[in-house]
Amino acid sequence: MQPKVSAAPYVASLPVYVISWWFLESPKLILKILTFFFSLVSHQLGYRSLFKTFFKPWKNEYREGLVGFSIYMGMFMKSLIIFVGSLILFTLLVAEVFIFLAWVFLPFIALWWVYVGLFT
Repeated sequence: MQPKVSAAPYVASLPVYVISWWFLESPKLILKILTFFFSLVSHQLGYRSLFKTFFKPWKNEYREGLVGFSIYMGMFMKSLIIFVGSLILFTLLVAEVFIFLAWVFLPFIALWWVYVGLFT
């Protein structure tokens, strides 16, 4: 018994669908996910509140004689937190760029490994 609809055109078009998905649709989704994750981490680090309260005393210490020390301590601690947060964000950005480029170039790397495995 022969099927009424031939599967040959569908099977022949599969590589086109896979290539268009791998190089067009999925990079858009990956960029969307990675930018969301980057903004989530930057929001969790609290940059906005750190910059808004940069010159306010640490722990809202307003006792007489400690205000000046608390302001400088707050500036020092917030600067330290901003510096460490910036290092975290830079590391995250490098990792996200690596993930995105690895996704895009993975088929070429796999083909290269097959080529090297067969002809060396």
